[in-house]
Amino acid sequence: MPGHSKITLYALVISFLGSLPLGTLNLSVANFVFKDNIPGAIAFAIAAIVVEIVLVRIALVTVNRLEGLKRFYKLFNIVTCLILIVLSMISLNAAYNRCKFEAGLPFSNLNPFLSGLLLSVINPLHLPFWMGWTAVLKSKNILDHSLGSYNVYVAGIGIGTSLAFLTYGTIGHLLITNLLNYQILLNWLVGITLLLTALIQFYKTFFTPIKKLI
Repeated sequence: MPGHSKITLYALVISFLGSLPLGTLNLSVANFVFKDNIPGAIAFAIAAIVVEIVLVRIALVTVNRLEGLKRFYKLFNIVTCLILIVLSMISLNAAYNRCKFEAGLPFSNLNPFLSGLLLSVINPLHLPFWMGWTAVLKSKNILDHSLGSYNVYVAGIGIGTSLAFLTYGTIGHLLITNLLNYQILLNWLVGITLLLTALIQFYKTFFTPIKKLI
């Protein structure tokens, strides 16, 4: 298999599988589709993918310069954890007050593109996830330092995430339809997911060596 095709396939599969676990990004896409707001779902997905691609570019540049990132990494994670906790409280409060599912989704009242940008930016997993995989692929000589390899790598990631969002836009639409009478449960699910993500990230920030994180 040609080198660039192999890189694209690896990036696509990693991105697709990494985007499948249930989270606010996936549920937001499914919610837009459920409300028959296909343009909103597309705008949200595009914004989220743009942020991910930018962070991948950062990972490509910084994967060999991790020492200089240590002092910023902890600060970034602390801020992100606080934001996630606030968002989780909003979702849990919506569940407690028996609000509709949409009310429990963070930034659901904003423009879809802006909502996608904000939710993707505060996702604490993007940067360490792609820095880790970039380091692994480079160590196995699958990804080299050429511009062409970087371009197809980023393209593969974008395609993989798009397919994951498409999956949630179809299957997730059916899921939300079937759970329409259990909207409070969905709000609890979103809130608990955000809270667990914040707690896990908090633990990694203070109790895991930086090199193991990325």
